[in-house]
Amino acid sequence: MQLILRRKQKLSSFIALCVVVAVVLVCVRLGYWQLARAEHKQQQLTAIANMQTQGVMSWQQLQAMPSKWNKTGVVVELVGKIINQQYWLLDNQVYQGQVGYDLLVLFKPSQASDALLVNLGWVKAPISRSELPNIQLPKGNITLKAQIKERNLTSFNLQTNSTKQDLQKRIQSIDLQKLSEQSNQSLFNFMAYRQGAGDALAIPHYKAVVMSPQKHQAYAVQWFLIALACVVVAIFASKKRTNNEK
Repeated sequence: MQLILRRKQKLSSFIALCVVVAVVLVCVRLGYWQLARAEHKQQQLTAIANMQTQGVMSWQQLQAMPSKWNKTGVVVELVGKIINQQYWLLDNQVYQGQVGYDLLVLFKPSQASDALLVNLGWVKAPISRSELPNIQLPKGNITLKAQIKERNLTSFNLQTNSTKQDLQKRIQSIDLQKLSEQSNQSLFNFMAYRQGAGDALAIPHYKAVVMSPQKHQAYAVQWFLIALACVVVAIFASKKRTNNEK
């Protein structure tokens, strides 16, 4: 009987050890992942800052950049017009705690053959989900300052039941190819986010990097502390069990 008890205690101790090791390894891995994310965000911020040291570019200067360069972070002055009054509403956008949409339009820069997808900013959603905001786009030539974003444009796609009107206006993610097909317009392989103060049409709120590197580092420290706490608790529990067995 005593032998069976000892075997059960050893088995219990082994299982507990395996659980602790697994938890510690997961926490440590998550900590290093957060550090890697922090480094990536810092590199992204540095690249954007380097781009922005060139000041506000003209559309011609932007087009003169080598095609292999990632244009993300470039601030450009756009002169042209919104074509065909074509627009989309990017769903599930939150600004200052309020739910709404991001207003996406097709902008034709002067002397450009293709159209540019531009995010004009946030618009408030009506109370009823069955209604869409009333959008009145400016006509004729306009000038706006925008920040370029290239690559990683497609966001998480939420599956919803859409009406015919929704399919034309309300979208769940940004897909340049689909928007090009829907509008029958050839699009540039990057998009732009309007900068500056808001107006009656929309409120620009785009941030190239949402979570700072410092926040990722703080999360990494938390995961490492959790791993350390697991080890300390396991050591004290092991010592207590040993003392009880004596």
